[in-house]
Amino acid sequence: MKHILTIFGLLFCAIVFGQTDSNIWSDTDTISTELYEFQVPTKWRNFGKMMGGGQGPEQFFEASGQGLPISYNGGPVKVSVFLVKMDQSKNLKSAKESVISGYFENPDRVFKKDKDYQEESFILSDKNEAILLNTRFYRKSKGLNQSRFDLATYSKKHKTAYMFTVSIQYVDDTYDFETENDLKDYAKKLYSTFMWN
Repeated sequence: MKHILTIFGLLFCAIVFGQTDSNIWSDTDTISTELYEFQVPTKWRNFGKMMGGGQGPEQFFEASGQGLPISYNGGPVKVSVFLVKMDQSKNLKSAKESVISGYFENPDRVFKKDKDYQEESFILSDKNEAILLNTRFYRKSKGLNQSRFDLATYSKKHKTAYMFTVSIQYVDDTYDFETENDLKDYAKKLYSTFMWN
């Protein structure tokens, strides 16, 4: 009987602690500039003011332990969110192509399949069209697997493109962590708040 209770308890903990926590969205901050606006959970650590833009992110957030497990398979779960202006992209198609080519330029990334990524159309809250891209790879320097989600968006009004990235690193070469924790939905929750001003 003790063994059955122990197994039940372990299964319960795995189910409860393996799911995303949507309550983090009950309290949000608005990030607003002349060009865009979006919401983030107040609990996310905002480093945007420390970033100068230019070659690096214009907005940067660290969200480890916020809505996702803090660890998995004995390793950390690291969550980073950043927004990068894409000065060379002159439309949505070129923004998408730039994101995709960027996936495969870093020699530190090991893909299970050649040129492995997925894409789907995404409509922003202001009804502008965007493209949601995602890929997964192993980072040799970090010793972690990574699920990466990128929203490519372009404003005809502002003639400006952005890449909005959610990067989640963890230990799991099967990438089951991605589906078990609905990582795409985690990213979509953020992207659904983005709009151009």
